[in-house]
Order: sequence, then C-alpha cells, then structure tokens
Amino acid sequence: MDIERENALQNDFVYIEGKVPCYQSRLFSANGIAHAFFTKKGGVSTGVFESLNFSTGNGSIKDSRENVLKNHAIAASLFGLTVRDICRSVQTHTSTVETVNSSHRGKGLTAEPFDHGVDGMVTAEKNLLLSIRTADCVPVLLADKEGKAVGAVHAGWRGTVGGITVNAVEKMVELGARRENIIAAIGPCIANCCYEVGGELFEAFTEKNESYSAFFKPKGEKFMLDLVFANRFILEQVGIPPENISSADICTRCNGDRFFSHRLSGVDRGTMSAAIAIKNVNRF
Repeated sequence: MDIERENALQNDFVYIEGKVPCYQSRLFSANGIAHAFFTKKGGVSTGVFESLNFSTGNGSIKDSRENVLKNHAIAASLFGLTVRDICRSVQTHTSTVETVNSSHRGKGLTAEPFDHGVDGMVTAEKNLLLSIRTADCVPVLLADKEGKAVGAVHAGWRGTVGGITVNAVEKMVELGARRENIIAAIGPCIANCCYEVGGELFEAFTEKNESYSAFFKPKGEKFMLDLVFANRFILEQVGIPPENISSADICTRCNGDRFFSHRLSGVDRGTMSAAIAIKNVNRF
C-alpha cells in the first residue's frame, strides 16, 4: 500500500483506484451521497494536462475543448450521467453561490455559461451533477442527509474569507435542508505545509474576524495559511456540527504525481474537478 493511500485510510477519505481514480468522503458514502473528488488520472488529455483535465487552461498552453468535454463525460459516466447533466460555472474567486435546477443542465459545457462569475452552486434537482474545479484551492461538497439539497463550492482564500461556504449553506436551507442534517466534505487542496502567504492575507482575514488569526502560523515575515481549518471553522460557526464535517487532509502541492497544483506548476497545468449529485443510489 502506498503512503498516500495509507494516509487517506487513516483519515476521513478513501482513495478509489478504479477506471477513473478519485477520493470519496467516508461520511458521504455512509449517507449514500453520490460524489467524487477526482485526481488528474483517468482522462484523455496529454502533455501538461495529462490526463483527466477539466479546463482548457489559463496559461500559454491550451488543452482542446474536445478533450475537456471527453473528460467531463468520463467523470459523469461514473454517476450514470452525461455531459448534458453537468452544471458548471466560470469561477472567478468570488463568494457567489447560485441555486440551479433542470434548466441549468449542460451549463458551461453544452449550454451557455453564467454571464457572471460563480464559485458555488446548490440544487434540489435529482441527477443534476454539480462540478467545480480546483488546482490547490479548496473543493467543498455539501449534502443534506435527507436528500433535499446538495452543493459544490470552490473556496480559494478570497471565497473562504468572503463566506462562500456560509452562502452555500444558507441557500441549501432555503431549499429545505436543515443545518443539523447538512454534511460537508473538504477535498484535497494545498495544505498549511505549503501555502505560504504574505501579511496582506492575514490582514484580510483578521479584519473580517479577529478569531481568523488561528488559521495562520508565522514563518519569518510570512505566514502559513491553513484553508482546511478555516473552512471547517467557518462551517461550524454557521451551524454545521463538527461531526458532520470530513476532510481529506491531503496536500495537492506535495502530491503532484496525483493532483494538479498551481503552486507547483504555475498556469501551464490542468485542473481537477469535484462533483456531487442527488441520486437514489451511490454508484461508486
């Protein structure tokens, strides 16, 4: 057993080494929630995008739209769904969360994208696959244990301090979910061992809430920021019980063989996806 798999088995997540490798939250699986945190393995892209890449890219090198669509189709097939069942957005590091439904199927892939930046989505619609993308930022999936709503959030530092997970929880409550029934899964992301930031981020967080200083550890004139702890803390503050929150505790930068990482590779690299849907049976 490799070290990373062993570590995953020691915490809240488990690594599924199938046709399309992914991580799953034990908590979500125990509650029958269909979800996946994909790695960079199992797709059709090549070069710096090898292989399960979900974005054409922001750097000088671009992946083809055809490859990106095929990779989304591969991911959707694990849920028994197609590209036309996916809803995704143009992520711009906002704290904006949209409530989506059947009319949003294919959004951003086979249908027109949102006309504004959206970094989180919630839905009460069955068989609508919410997909968010990360390459160091924090992927947070949310689900009501009674199947009333699910959510997917892209939480970089801006989204985290801006309360994007709070916004997602509030919108799920509007859809009928109860806070005590909402469970959260925080996927692989850059960890505090590798996320060195400047004093301006420390100020941005502590100006919002002085207690947010706990997310930082000083390192000379810099700080090491723990976004996993930050998102756990904020979820608890908004009423999600601690036992309802699971996390992978796997650093994407430390594990570049399995994950795309902006801090490791810069802009010329691929992007991963985390996905969730309301289904009667978890196919994984």
